[in-house]
Amino acid sequence: MSPDQFQARQLVEALRTGVAPAQHVKELTIGLEKERATLIAGLDEAHKLGGSALAVIGDYGFGKTHIVELTAQEALERNFLVSTASLDLGELPAHRGFAIYSALMRDMRYPDDDRRGLEPLIERAISTPHVEEKLRAATDMANDPLAVGLHAIANTPSSRQRKAWRTWLMGGRRVKAMNPATPRGIKFPTIYKVGHNARQMAYLLSGVSVLARLVGYSGLCVLIDEAESYSLLYPYQRPKASLFFSAVIHAALKERQSRITADMLPQQRWRDYPPAYNGPQSLYFLFTVTHSDRRMPIDDWLDAERILSLDPHHTAQEIGQFMEQVMTYHALAYGYEAGERQRQVRRGAAEHMALGMRNGRLSIRGVVRLAVELFDLLLLYPDYEVAALLDEVRRQVR
Repeated sequence: MSPDQFQARQLVEALRTGVAPAQHVKELTIGLEKERATLIAGLDEAHKLGGSALAVIGDYGFGKTHIVELTAQEALERNFLVSTASLDLGELPAHRGFAIYSALMRDMRYPDDDRRGLEPLIERAISTPHVEEKLRAATDMANDPLAVGLHAIANTPSSRQRKAWRTWLMGGRRVKAMNPATPRGIKFPTIYKVGHNARQMAYLLSGVSVLARLVGYSGLCVLIDEAESYSLLYPYQRPKASLFFSAVIHAALKERQSRITADMLPQQRWRDYPPAYNGPQSLYFLFTVTHSDRRMPIDDWLDAERILSLDPHHTAQEIGQFMEQVMTYHALAYGYEAGERQRQVRRGAAEHMALGMRNGRLSIRGVVRLAVELFDLLLLYPDYEVAALLDEVRRQVR
C-alpha cells in the first residue's frame, strides 16, 4: 500500500481503541471549544505571570488523555517545552516524586527539535551568553543543582563526563566520572530520591522553566496523566503524593493563591530548598484525575476556576464533523470511495450518538470506537441496509 494509505490504516487502528493519534489530535477533536479556550488561557497566564495550574476531572472515557495531548500541541505551538508523564501504580506511582521528575525530564519535547530529554535545552543554554550567571541570580540557593550541572557541562572537554552530568540532572545516578568536572570549592548538590523531596522536585521544575525562558522559549508545560492512581495507593503513601502535587502547584502559582503555603511543604532532612525560583519562570502544570471517593484533595489546593470538569455532551453537528473525518480516513485506509451509504450513516448516526451521550450510554471514547465500527460494517457488508444499521444504533443508545 502507499505511504498515505498505510498512515491512514494506522490512524484507523488507533481510533478503534478510542484514542486519536497525537499527530492528528487537533483535527480529530470533537467540540471542546470552551475547554480549549481554558487551556490556552492557562498557557497565556503562565507566560505573562510566571505560572498556572489546572486540574482536569472526568470519568473514564471522557477524554482526559485527549486533553493532555491537546494541551501539549497547543503549548508546542506557543514555543513552550512540554514534559508529559503518565502515572502507573506499578511503574510510576503518584507518591514517587523523584521518579515523576525523572520521567518528565526524559520526556521533554521541543517546538524546534525532534529530540527528547534535557540535552537540547542544556546545549542551547551553553551556547547562549550569560545564561549561567542569570540562572544563579534567579535563585537564593547556594550550589543550585541546575547551575552547578550547567557549569560542569560547559567547562569539561570530556564527552563522557558531560553525558554523566546530563544523565544526573535528568534523575540519573551520580557516578565517579562526574567528579573531575565538579567545580572547585563547590559542595556537590544532591537530588534526593527519598525522604521529603517534593519541595526540591518542584524547585527543580521551576528552575527548568526559568532556564527555558532564559534561552528564548516561552516556558515549561508539565502534564501528568492518570493521576487517579492516587486512589489506589496505600493510606500511608497518599500524603507523599499530595505533597508532590501541592508543591508543584505552589511553585507554579506562588503568591497568586492562598491555599498552599511554603510552611506546608516540609524541607529535606539534609538541606533546605526554596519552594521555587525567584527569577522569570513560566511553569504551566496540568494533571488529570478520575472521579473517585478517594481522589486527591484537589478542592483544598485549587480554586474552582482552576478545576476543569469534563462532562461531554457533544452536539450532533460536532459528532457529524468528526465522523466526516473518520469516513475520509477509513476510505483512504481501505481503498474505496465513500458513497451515499456512508454519508447517510454519518448523518443519521451522529444524531443517535448525541442522544447516547445525553443519556449516559456513550462516552467520548465510545463515540470514537462506534464511528469506526459503523464504517467497518458498511465496508464488510455491502448489502447491509442503512436503515437497519441506524435502527440498531438507535436501540443501542436509547
